Amino acid sequence: MAEMQGLMERLERAVGRLELLSAGSHQPPGDCGGINGVNGGVAPSVEAFDKLMNGMVAEFLKKSRILAGDVETHEYQEDRNDLVISETELRQVAYIFKCNKSTLQIKGKINSIIVDNCKKFGLVFDNAVGIVEVINSKDIQMQVMGKVPTISINKTEGCHIYLSEDALDCDIVSAKSSEMNILIPRDGDYREFPVPEQFKTAWDGSKLVTEPTEIMVSERPPKPLN
Repeated sequence: MAEMQGLMERLERAVGRLELLSAGSHQPPGDCGGINGVNGGVAPSVEAFDKLMNGMVAEFLKKSRILAGDVETHEYQEDRNDLVISETELRQVAYIFKCNKSTLQIKGKINSIIVDNCKKFGLVFDNAVGIVEVINSKDIQMQVMGKVPTISINKTEGCHIYLSEDALDCDIVSAKSSEMNILIPRDGDYREFPVPEQFKTAWDGSKLVTEPTEIMVSERPPKPLN
């Protein structure tokens, strides 16, 4: 909270200086002062605004994740297994940040879901019309009760995804991650399929051909969350 408050204060001061610079833009270039590392003049004020938007404003939006009230956030939850988002809309985004040893259930249909910097976290959701992302996390379990078009796993160690019958056409996109497993429903139970972590690349005479290496399938997949 203190970091966010400090960022907001810096942003307010920078915007104030930018307004002063804009108001004085009729003055000679050398008389307008400086802002955000750019000195005086109409053209420099435009450059200063660009730097502001790409600097502090971008940092603020990244950390706050507040976009016109359409983002449902759960942050810094610890040892909570009763977290529920029961009222959802198609435009809504769920952002889960630094939640540890907790479980969240999302009911209804939502736009997208982001799980960021979480550990030993469980997510159960009905339907997502956009992407579901897992970023910089560890020991994540996710259960899809309905449909989701794409699940992205990035910089994550340990991610088990239970797909429903309706979600079997989901695309799994992964990068810089390990211990990823997709669990497919089979005869009232689940069968576990590991996502390849290693690839073999060879020259076939005209181009490079890359294929995943074989990994043994676990005989005892973990139990689903619900």
